[in-house]
Amino acid sequence: MNNKTTAASFVNIGQHRLHYIDKGSGETILFVHGIPESSLMYEGMVQELSGNYRCIVPDHLGFGQSDKSVEAALTPEAHSQRLLDLINKLELRDIHLVVHDFGGPIGIGALVARPELFKSLTITNTWLWSLKGTPAEKGLKMMNGIIGRWLYLKMGFSVKFMAKNGFADKQVFKEHYDAFMKYYQTKEDRWANYQLMLSMLGSSDYYDETLKKLHKLHIPAQIIWGAKDKFFNPDYLNRWIKEFPTFNVKTLEQAGHFPHLEAKTEVAAAIKTFVDKQR
Repeated sequence: MNNKTTAASFVNIGQHRLHYIDKGSGETILFVHGIPESSLMYEGMVQELSGNYRCIVPDHLGFGQSDKSVEAALTPEAHSQRLLDLINKLELRDIHLVVHDFGGPIGIGALVARPELFKSLTITNTWLWSLKGTPAEKGLKMMNGIIGRWLYLKMGFSVKFMAKNGFADKQVFKEHYDAFMKYYQTKEDRWANYQLMLSMLGSSDYYDETLKKLHKLHIPAQIIWGAKDKFFNPDYLNRWIKEFPTFNVKTLEQAGHFPHLEAKTEVAAAIKTFVDKQR
């Protein structure tokens, strides 16, 4: 079921329609995006890798070209289950999973639920543990109020400030600004992004439980890390290394929070080299 060559596709998951990019043929690489992203941010990865692999990039519910909903559950747990539903609908097997930002808890949640479907894991600038009691907690609590709601839903804070400051090279951000903003013009467009931001603290138990389950697996894994990430700073990378000392680590010294955009060629090459080793 891994040999397919198409472009943009849609699938019904429950009452909602999810969009996904599906291009190339061969073994499947499944990219799981974070916030404030969409599948559009992975067109470069798909361009680099679809000549050798089947590249699939879903838009989470509420993101990109997928349906928008204010009634549906928009926690990482719910997104993870919908990702599993998509995997099952597409009958994917032997998946090489690549996760970033909130795609970490979402994608790894699917991995630990059905590990037999996955062949390898690539982690880029994400986390998988409770942020309570960390330096991030104070800022996250501030966002869970009137000001935070206004900033996220009315002012486009997640793109105009958070994403912008995640880039080490602001020129690269400018090149991708329109792509970031394309699907997040209104407060309705930004609702799912805001809900996930609230889940950075609200889903703490889910992160810790998913981390415990990942420890029980023996899956080939690597970490590709943008070293100039102002949000997921070196403490996050060090935590990953402490938790999983056997994971391969590649540090991109000039990249920030979005290594797949700031160091596209290097990230694609690292994924290709790693995936090829699993054959």
